Amino acid sequence: MKKLVFILALVGSVSTGRVVLAQTTGTEMQALQKRMNQLMRNPAKPKQDVRISLTNCHLEQIISDRDADVKSSTPISVSYNKGNAGWAAKVADGMFELKMGFDWDEVTGITYQPTTDDGQKHYELKIKRHKKDSDTSLEMPLYTTDENAVREVVRRLNAVRQNCTGAKG
Repeated sequence: MKKLVFILALVGSVSTGRVVLAQTTGTEMQALQKRMNQLMRNPAKPKQDVRISLTNCHLEQIISDRDADVKSSTPISVSYNKGNAGWAAKVADGMFELKMGFDWDEVTGITYQPTTDDGQKHYELKIKRHKKDSDTSLEMPLYTTDENAVREVVRRLNAVRQNCTGAKG
């Protein structure tokens, strides 16, 4: 009987540990998402919104511009999906939106480099992906000159990537 109680207690503590780990990972992903959304906001373009959504092992980037130089008599929407990766674009008078998404198990590397856009210095993340016979990359601006902040974001993204790759493997 004592062995049974001990085994049940051990199984319960292992299960509880996994739940806590999953909650911590979810909490970490929310914190990372919030931090990246802060850093991707371009102060020179207040009507443009670039943000990401991290859910489970999927990333979606959404770029919206409410002051786009677009003239269209009718709204246009186009999309492409293959598996869990894809993109969608919407265009209307003065509005542009682009969504791109992928799963982390497609990611082969994350790098960053300093860049300048319209005289504004910042960093650009480059997420390299491989799916079957194609290699693609997604660039994300981080509007900061603090390389340590960028390095920390890359470290956290790599941790998410490794957790997601390990979850499927």
